[in-house]
Amino acid sequence: MAIKIQKKTICPLDCPDTCGMLATVEDGRVVALHGDKDHPYTAGFICRKMRRYPERLYCAQRILYPQLRVGRKGAGEFRRIDWQQALDILAARLKAICQQYGGESILPYSYAGNMGAVNRFAGYPFFHRLGTSRLDQTICSAASGAGWQKQCGNLPGCPPENAADAELIVAWGINIKVTNVHFWRYVTHARKKGARLLVIDPYCNQTGKAADNYLQVKPGGDSGLALGVMKSLIEKNKIDQQFIDRHTEGFAQQAAYVMARDWESFVSESGVAKDEIEELAALLAGAPRTFFRIGIGLSRNSRGGMSVRAIASLAACLGLFAGGKGRGVLLSSGAFRGDKGKLTYPDLASAPTRIVNMIQLGHALTALDPPVKALIVYNSNPMSVNPDGAMVRRGLQREDLFTVVHEQVMTPTAKYADLLLPATIFLENLDVYTGYGHFYLGVAQPAIEPVGEAWSNFKLFQSLALKMGFNEPVFQQSCEERIVDYLTDMPGFPAGCAVQDVLAGSLVHSAYSSVDGRVLADGTHTLRLLSPNSVPEPTMACLTAAGEFGDPDLQSRYPFRLITPPHPDLLNSTFGEFYPGTRGSVLVHPEDAAMCQVQDGDTVRLSNGRGQTKRLAKVTTDTGRGVLVAEGIFWPVEEDAEVAGNGSENAIHGGINDLTSQKLTDMGGGATFHESLVSLAKI
Repeated sequence: MAIKIQKKTICPLDCPDTCGMLATVEDGRVVALHGDKDHPYTAGFICRKMRRYPERLYCAQRILYPQLRVGRKGAGEFRRIDWQQALDILAARLKAICQQYGGESILPYSYAGNMGAVNRFAGYPFFHRLGTSRLDQTICSAASGAGWQKQCGNLPGCPPENAADAELIVAWGINIKVTNVHFWRYVTHARKKGARLLVIDPYCNQTGKAADNYLQVKPGGDSGLALGVMKSLIEKNKIDQQFIDRHTEGFAQQAAYVMARDWESFVSESGVAKDEIEELAALLAGAPRTFFRIGIGLSRNSRGGMSVRAIASLAACLGLFAGGKGRGVLLSSGAFRGDKGKLTYPDLASAPTRIVNMIQLGHALTALDPPVKALIVYNSNPMSVNPDGAMVRRGLQREDLFTVVHEQVMTPTAKYADLLLPATIFLENLDVYTGYGHFYLGVAQPAIEPVGEAWSNFKLFQSLALKMGFNEPVFQQSCEERIVDYLTDMPGFPAGCAVQDVLAGSLVHSAYSSVDGRVLADGTHTLRLLSPNSVPEPTMACLTAAGEFGDPDLQSRYPFRLITPPHPDLLNSTFGEFYPGTRGSVLVHPEDAAMCQVQDGDTVRLSNGRGQTKRLAKVTTDTGRGVLVAEGIFWPVEEDAEVAGNGSENAIHGGINDLTSQKLTDMGGGATFHESLVSLAKI
């Protein structure tokens, strides 16, 4: 009889919850995943996505062996080779490209497909040593982080547990029930004691439907709403003056700005009526125990960093950063601040090299000069997740581009590889994980041996470095040695906690956490509402002009504003292999549907000057007039993605990111996924 055992592990996906899990292993195979009841934040529950994760281990799309392309680029046709051949080919091509074109002609591309600290940054020492171009990893939270930094510096967020005692929880630009599901139990606890949940979002999502109050804001209108509320609070003398005097700088200038602006500007920018803004201000002023849970998604537009600055400034006016029972502000926890250099080894670079923003990969592959001659992809699926996907696809089709993809399953990007390498899934490798929605850290040991011939990112780049003749000590390190080095003297690591205990499975609770969230109680931190040295950015939270949404020329051609929030069954493009042939839906307001002669369930074409895609129309008042909502990064449907006989690029219907822009946010160089103008037509 087979013996089942359970092994502790940690979710590696780019989610604030970073769940502790139990893998049930039978005869060397993972047969189930469940939440770890011993993990204080996970509390025995995991999302429905992760319950299906064992299917990825053994699915037909799993890449099991190194492979070399034999068909046309994008066809996904390969022949099997062994790892020694793969390393020989890779090392030889990289050496030849460096010799002929220079190291900067090689571009590594990666992000957070694996949030394990070691495997996420495993390629950095190698690429620094090789002298390649550097990737600016800004696709997710760069704008929100930059906005927070402007106002709050390195201040950590409030522990999510504090929300359980709130009398008002504000979910601002975050769909908690989809993207932060474990926070929901604090909402439930608070509501049982009489609290209310307010959701502020451009569309009434799953969390909005479950809220006590829902307030619809224009996409990109969060600054206008936050500053309008601040104006009302100041007018009615409802601000926390004691907190402002003790913990802020520049409030007088901030207050003067909002009082000088007329009400119509805040109404117009936010899309929220004056009486609703004032009602919100009264609600906040009347609930001293208020907890702001701010989402990263609201920062993915041309005014994203400013939105975070404005909301943080509003929270300061309410005194929420002082913490106390049920009070606080959480964007990202900032629980542990390890020295990234212990993972990336930037000193290995002999000289600075050019930096390429990952959002502009399409430009880098088609127009950068000197050109990119080799692309090495790991921990990401840029064909699906990158903005301006049609341009990325054109770049990947170049015959003179050598593309290496280290991947778990046959993604749309993997099909364009010249050399395709099998990657481990988190259950097959060692790593250390920290949450950005909570304050815990842990190390996960492998639950099983790798399936097929899969290698971890760490093993790949250590082996490749040795193959290239790099003999620096970092390339002799084991994964465990790198983890120990990273954890040693890590800020946030509690005193008296032994690194070896963490390696053995003990969870670590950050020293930056506090029971009641009183992160500013000692008076040592100042919130800077005024940043006089922030040129070219504004010195304070203010109204700024929209980018694409404010372009009258584009508006006349593409009348609908498109946002692309997460889908309950996907995490970015992960799990797309489970939904072949699924186009996803697009929410359309009934009046817009009538104008375009679209009915519920119709297949529609969304298009703009960058590309086009197909979706199924869902006619609903959950979205406002003029706003289309396309949840989820579903992989392109095969028959839609084929090029017509004449080879016209316009014949291709790609994924939703064929429509999004390579333009950057106002701060941090982030992505503007939620600011695309499109047309809508029934097919």
